[in-house]
Amino acid sequence: MIRRARKDRGSDMNRLSISDRFLIPTYIDPNQMVSGLLEFSDSKCKRCGVCTYICPARSIVMDKASGKEKPLPRLNDIVPGVSACIACGCCVAACPEGAISIKRGFYATKFYTRLHQTKTLSAPKKY
Repeated sequence: MIRRARKDRGSDMNRLSISDRFLIPTYIDPNQMVSGLLEFSDSKCKRCGVCTYICPARSIVMDKASGKEKPLPRLNDIVPGVSACIACGCCVAACPEGAISIKRGFYATKFYTRLHQTKTLSAPKKY
């Protein structure tokens, strides 16, 4: 079984070019990382701020500088076009008004893979 795992890992490496094998990932490069994208409903949001506290990446902020007394939450960009959002859904689950929706999931390009996902997703097993 160990040989099979090594063989599979080696076949993935064979698909990469020489330059890709030595590439160091850059998380702030939009060509290498596609961050999550959220949409906040202005009509549903009560501006309670729960999403800003629950976000594990601390990527959701409420702009006090916008001049509004209670501003709409938004994603804070690290660099233009890239936020720290990983589209985990914690904010969606925590929002009491259902005002948040995920428009785009986190996706790493090149040879990065998500270890916890398979090509076909299924419901968790009941124990």
